[in-house]
Amino acid sequence: MPQNLLTPQAGSASMRSRCPLQYIHLGFRFVRYQSTPWFVLTITPLKLLFASGVERTHEQVRYFNAIARIDFVATYGLLIDLLW
Repeated sequence: MPQNLLTPQAGSASMRSRCPLQYIHLGFRFVRYQSTPWFVLTITPLKLLFASGVERTHEQVRYFNAIARIDFVATYGLLIDLLW
């Protein structure tokens, strides 16, 4: 019978304890979710130079969606903290 090592067994005493790999995975997902729009903002203008027609429209939509996903209030707060 296969055993799942990432989740505790129902009968074990450490039901509330979690594997550190789960926390690392959640942290990685959070960082990836927060940094993805910035990657799109850097890559898409280069793609727009060489795209035409429907591909160009698709890249423009990706670019505007990335702008909408960025939390500029937190970004401005970070910049203010760095300046002062």
